[in-house]
Amino acid sequence: MGTVLDAYQRYRELVLSGDFGHLTDVVDEDFVENCVGLTGWTRGLDIASANFAAGIGAAFPDLTTQEYEHIESTDSLAIRGRAEGTHRGSFLGIGPTGKRVWWEFADLYRVGADGRINWHFYATDWNLVRLQLAGQAPDLPTTPERRAVQTEA
Repeated sequence: MGTVLDAYQRYRELVLSGDFGHLTDVVDEDFVENCVGLTGWTRGLDIASANFAAGIGAAFPDLTTQEYEHIESTDSLAIRGRAEGTHRGSFLGIGPTGKRVWWEFADLYRVGADGRINWHFYATDWNLVRLQLAGQAPDLPTTPERRAVQTEA
């Protein structure tokens, strides 16, 4: 099949084009996934596809991603990137706003012995997305601060 990155790139192409019928070419039917803060752990490519189509895919039909870096091993791939889209459907309990929002993410994949993706873990700051959708400017420092936020009252 090729590398994990090859499998991922084909997977991404199929998902973003809405061609879910060919996903089994590169994704195991017993696919395990966790989109932290959205889905929790799920099992089954059919469930993951339905979650994407009814969730992020419906809310941001023009979703684009920029991948900053990839780290690949024999059976794993880590991606750090940024996603962006226009809010056209309900998401995080907020109806369509027409706002363009963005978020950075960490995306992890593993493949099985057959070279197909069988595990996915996606992490991002969904609160940042919610703030943007609600029209509140995210309070992000331009440079990281050194402070212990857990000790603040």
